[in-house]
Amino acid sequence: MLERAIDAILAHARRLLRHAARPQRAEEVGWPEDGELDLESTLERPRPWAPIDLRLTRLVPREVDVVAILDMSLSMTGEKVALVAVAAAILRLRLVHVAVVAFDTHPHVLVRVGEDVAPRELVRRVLSVPAQGYTNIAGGLTSALEQLRRSSRRERVGILLTDGVANVGHDPIGAAGHFPRLHVVHLGDHHPQGARSCRGMAQAGRGRLYRARTYADLPDVVRRAVRELFRG
Repeated sequence: MLERAIDAILAHARRLLRHAARPQRAEEVGWPEDGELDLESTLERPRPWAPIDLRLTRLVPREVDVVAILDMSLSMTGEKVALVAVAAAILRLRLVHVAVVAFDTHPHVLVRVGEDVAPRELVRRVLSVPAQGYTNIAGGLTSALEQLRRSSRRERVGILLTDGVANVGHDPIGAAGHFPRLHVVHLGDHHPQGARSCRGMAQAGRGRLYRARTYADLPDVVRRAVRELFRG
């Protein structure tokens, strides 16, 4: 049963990503490296030119460490958990270097920064988290930040998936302000407290706020967020 669920989740994630390119960035190099001639940069080089003055541009994978922070408190059961797992799979399939922290009353590190976990195993770990406890968003953020601090990559990002309604723990907006960058996906029905909290966390984390009005919308919202945030 679990294996069939994992198969279905990965198939759904791959369908959503079938036309998506992995995030890349442009890098300027000199001849004889591979790449497309950058005529403008070449013409800016002082003359007389030598072969090494030929400037080229090539696309290389964008190196970024992402921590997905998943709200897995008591209300997260059945289909909701499966859709959160689809969202996590989309992040892993497209960004490669993805750590995962789930939280309820307490945070749970499912995948550590630098740990090489296949998409299938990542989904398995997400599905293995029991939906229980209260909603300690600040605890999840603090644990995720500890993971990001282990990273040596220049770009380090948190992506929080939550309804924003914390009922235990410290102020999550204060915790969000410590991130290099934190983007927030506000999940579920509109709730004034949750809306204010999600907006405040995104602003404090110098990130963007996305809205998934239903859990069924979540995978597509995360796919769009990846495209917009990491286009290179």
